[in-house]
Amino acid sequence: MADPLGWVIDTSVYTHLWRAGHGHLLANLAQAQRILVPDEVRGEIEQGRQRYSGIPAVSTVPWAQQVVLTDAEVLTALSVKAAMGGGPDEHMGECAVIAVAYHRGSIALIDEREAITQAERLGVTCRDTLWVVISEFKRSGDRPAAEQAVDALLATDMRLPVDDGKGLFARAYREGLLP
Repeated sequence: MADPLGWVIDTSVYTHLWRAGHGHLLANLAQAQRILVPDEVRGEIEQGRQRYSGIPAVSTVPWAQQVVLTDAEVLTALSVKAAMGGGPDEHMGECAVIAVAYHRGSIALIDEREAITQAERLGVTCRDTLWVVISEFKRSGDRPAAEQAVDALLATDMRLPVDDGKGLFARAYREGLLP
């Protein structure tokens, strides 16, 4: 179910799916494409790898491609950062993802709501971790696996807008992700 525009991933989507034992969902999403990982995000992933086992280095994942921001992308990331605020190191991964997606015509895989608001302000399409799970369900038709993936994500202390895997489908229908 790859999108012809490609994907740019933020830290939370990458690390929580791997920690939950469902990193393969990203490979299924990527299919023949690469998922771009801005260097800022790669650095955050490396910090996560020091705290949690099971998160692979970006360089070892065949569908992931580390990218360095261009000058134009740096300016866009700084503009997004100014709008989001926070401390000097806060939101840098999200800002980089938005900038790369904006300039390269890709879809941002991002969970942080304020970052999604800023991305949409620039016309960047965003998808979150639950969307990745639903996308896999559409591909496989395996409802119990989708519910289990959400339960596993919640077990990583990921903040999700559902209480458990059973709540995934009601939300997906309500939001129009499923017919």
